[in-house]
Amino acid sequence: MTGGVTLASQLAELGLIDEYHFVVHRIIVGEGRRLFEGINLQEKLQLKLIESKVFKSGGVALRYLKQ
Repeated sequence: MTGGVTLASQLAELGLIDEYHFVVHRIIVGEGRRLFEGINLQEKLQLKLIESKVFKSGGVALRYLKQ
């Protein structure tokens, strides 16, 4: 299975992601796999927040660069 969290986790594990975009919602109903759950990173991610945007809904978009 590829796509979604599975693909992103594999790319992160291989160190192939230079920029991360997250959207955080105030309330999420249900369950699912967490983005970095079950992966073995070679080193701790060093991320720098470079942009954030708050939406009327209360959600927040965050943009990080890998250091």
